[in-house]
Order: sequence, then C-alpha cells, then structure tokens
Amino acid sequence: MGALLISQWLGGEDTIDIRDEASIAVVREAVRKLGAAQGLDKTAAEALATAASELGHNQLDHARGGEMLVRAVRRGEVPGVEVVAADRGEGIVDPTLAIQGQDKTPTGLGVGFSGVYRLVHEIDADVRWGEGSCLWARRFAEPVRRSEVAILGRPHPDQNESGDHGGFVRTPEALVVGVVDGLGHGRPARDAADVAMKAFYAASARPLVELLEACSAAMVPTRGAVMAVARLDISRRTLEHAGAGNITSRIFRRDGRQEMFASTARVLGGGTRAGRLRAETGSLAADDTLLLYTDGLRSRTEIVEPRELMRQPALVIAHRLIRDFAREHDDALVLVAR
Repeated sequence: MGALLISQWLGGEDTIDIRDEASIAVVREAVRKLGAAQGLDKTAAEALATAASELGHNQLDHARGGEMLVRAVRRGEVPGVEVVAADRGEGIVDPTLAIQGQDKTPTGLGVGFSGVYRLVHEIDADVRWGEGSCLWARRFAEPVRRSEVAILGRPHPDQNESGDHGGFVRTPEALVVGVVDGLGHGRPARDAADVAMKAFYAASARPLVELLEACSAAMVPTRGAVMAVARLDISRRTLEHAGAGNITSRIFRRDGRQEMFASTARVLGGGTRAGRLRAETGSLAADDTLLLYTDGLRSRTEIVEPRELMRQPALVIAHRLIRDFAREHDDALVLVAR
C-alpha cells in the first residue's frame, strides 16, 4: 500500500529517489535554484534547503529511503517553493515528541523534524502508521496567511491496512480537504476508500456536492463509503462543507466556540441512495481550526481545554485525538486544517 500512497502524495510528478547523501545534495541544489527563480532571498532559500536536507536524512535514517520533489507554488499572488518528502516507512511513531525534538526512538523521525518546523513558513503532514509519511514544507517570497494540514491514520489492530483515508488539494486561493471511511475493514474497505480518494483528487475543483457525487459514482463497483469534504477559501475567508454519513466535522473558532457541520444520511457508492447532498457555507478566521474524523474515534470525543490544544501544530492536534479517543478495535483517521 505504501506505493499507492506515494503515488497519490506526489501526484505523478518527477521525483528524486533518496538513496544516499548525493541524492540529498541534488534536492538542496534544486531548492536553491528554484528559490532564486521564485524570488526568495538567499537566507530564505538556504533555510528551505536546510529543511530539505533534514527531511532527506530522516528518510535515510528512519524510513529506509523515499522520494522527494521540489516545485513552485503560489499563495494568492505571492510565489514560493515547496519541498515534498514521501516515504514507505512505518510512519512517525510519536508525532508530538518528533515536533518537540524529543523522539529518540530508532523508528521515530528524530530531532530533524522539529528543526524543519522552525526553518519553513508552513508544513503539511500526512502520517499513516504502518504505511508511510509525507511532508510538504514551504517558504514564500513574502509573508502570507499561514495555513497547515495534518492527517494521522492507523489501521484496525488486526489489519495491515486501513479503510479510513483522507487527502487534500491546494490551489493559490483555496484548500480542499476530504476524509472517507470505507465500509467494514481490511482490503474491501481500503479499495473503496482508494477509489473515493482518486476521484476526490480528480474532481477537487468542482462544487462540493458535485465532488461527492463524483466520488459516489466512482465507488459503485465497491462496497461504498461515507465521506466529508470541505473547501477553505483563504482569500475570501469562507469555509464550505458537505458530507454523507458519519464523518464528524467540527470547527473550533478562535474565540473558543465550537460548531458542528451536518451531513446527509447516506452511503456513497455501493450503499443505499438516500437523502439529498447539501453544502453549507460559513466564515473562516485566521485562527479557526477544522477537524474531520472517522467513527474510529469515540462518539463522545470531548477535548479538555480546546483553546490550548488548538494553538498546537496541526499534527500534534491529530495525534492527541488518536491517542486519547481512538476506539481499540477500529480503523481511525483524523484530518486537521487551518
């Protein structure tokens, strides 16, 4: 399954196989060259090159190698550079300790991960225990409104792969996220979730109801799934949501308020067609945090001191929810976006 995840993470772009120090040197030079072309000053480009080096060494040391790519990005009209590092390892064992620079276990990501957080403007993370990890590190030519995504997933203890899946797509103006839960467990559930996410990536620019319908149509040959999607428009400061089934969607506002988004009672794809899908739109402030998670978390998932937790990196939030609320005998996945 690691190969399929890497294909989704990297989007079929040309990558650099991380096999040795020479591979990492190639990545660093690519960052410097593209950084100059994108208008990053030398200090910013060198900081991102150092972050890329840390990510590459972590792949060699903890994930038995992986793949990286360097590409141009934009946030509105501001250009930037993004380094993507994907591997087929066991996933970051303790994301909280890794971000704090305290994870010294042989299979942990190590001190370098905390250094990456300090060196870049933004970092997204997708960690699947037992399957691999992907990190997206960015720096921009000018200050931008900070945005980050974190996904953390783990399979049922008796399975090697999870039927819970998720992903995101960034454009210069918006962030589109999705979480899907294939019915049941094991390979049939994962097959449904993989089909749904492939359709999600292909249709992410469409209105959310059409996006869910596209995922549903793609999943007809499978056992089906429940799913929620959201679009965070960074420039307009709006949040749109649509869901089918029991994916929980909650937003934590910067003033301490919490809101739940409604979903239609329906199974996409192979399930019974019931209920009309609807999208709802609300405001989005700079410090608002969106959580999407599967029913692998207990129904009474109540966060103590949520305002304190929401100030943490997105991956720390996801880790806390999995650690404290994941059911013992189920797949579980959390997506955090802000």
